Order: sequence, then structure tokens, then C-alpha cells
Amino acid sequence: MTEQKIEKDPNSLEVQVGKRFKEFRLTYNIKQTDIEIMQKQNVSRIENGNRLPSHELMIYMLTKYNMDLNWLLTGEKLSTRKIADPKKITSERVTK
Repeated sequence: MTEQKIEKDPNSLEVQVGKRFKEFRLTYNIKQTDIEIMQKQNVSRIENGNRLPSHELMIYMLTKYNMDLNWLLTGEKLSTRKIADPKKITSERVTK
């Protein structure tokens, strides 16, 4: 019996996040084995678009390597987002 390979949607969230995760790791010369909280094969699964990173992994990457999680998940850097003026944000607006 042969294993059937299923084509992944290149625009799927898993594939896009995996590409950005790998891009970040390679840009900062981080080996898969440097990510201490995960086994190498699980890092590969994320980078190949087979699964999304857990929240624990994302917090680890933010804390240890200063990864921009907004960029990881959306492809948009926080510094380029139009964020509302903090003076205009009131507690009433936040709680609604």
C-alpha cells in the first residue's frame, strides 16, 4: 500500500505560520534543537504546515527570542499597525 500525499493549501493558516516560523528561525540562526521545549520533529511539523504552534511555544519564542507573535500569526509587524491613540481609549470603551 502506498502513502497518498495530500496537497496543502498554500494560503492556509498552518502553511503561512509555518513559513514565517521557519523564516524567523533561519534569520536568527536558531537550530530546531535550540528550541528546548519541543522535539525537533514537532518543530518540523510546524514549519511544514502540518500543525500550528501551541501557545506555550509562542510564549517561549516571544520570551527567549523576542519573536513578534502578531507577525507570526498574521504576517503583519506590530510596528506597521495603526493603533488607536491610547489617550482616546477609555475603560468604558474597553469593557463594552
